[in-house]
Amino acid sequence: MAFDSKPSTWLPNWSEDGTDISVPLATFPEMTAAEADAEVGDIRKVLFAIAEKVHDSWNNTAQADRPTQMYIAKSSSVNSTTGVVTNTYTLRFYCEIGTQEVADEA
Repeated sequence: MAFDSKPSTWLPNWSEDGTDISVPLATFPEMTAAEADAEVGDIRKVLFAIAEKVHDSWNNTAQADRPTQMYIAKSSSVNSTTGVVTNTYTLRFYCEIGTQEVADEA
């Protein structure tokens, strides 16, 4: 198999209508409807849930089927005093000079 660039491959049930994009809340197990609420939600939780899902999709894609012009990594550490987990996500995109478009796959 080869790299599949479709957003719906990486975010199940992704859709767009030419104006808006839509992804079911269930796509993001780390996020509740209250956290995603446009008025009283929490952008930190929204971005965390998106990062978790995209990283999970990356990990569940065979290495041979991953893009070569994008890279996703996650590292975690635990503060043994506070018990707080720190998650760091690395998203790397190789872009064309001048356009800032992601470079085409080989």
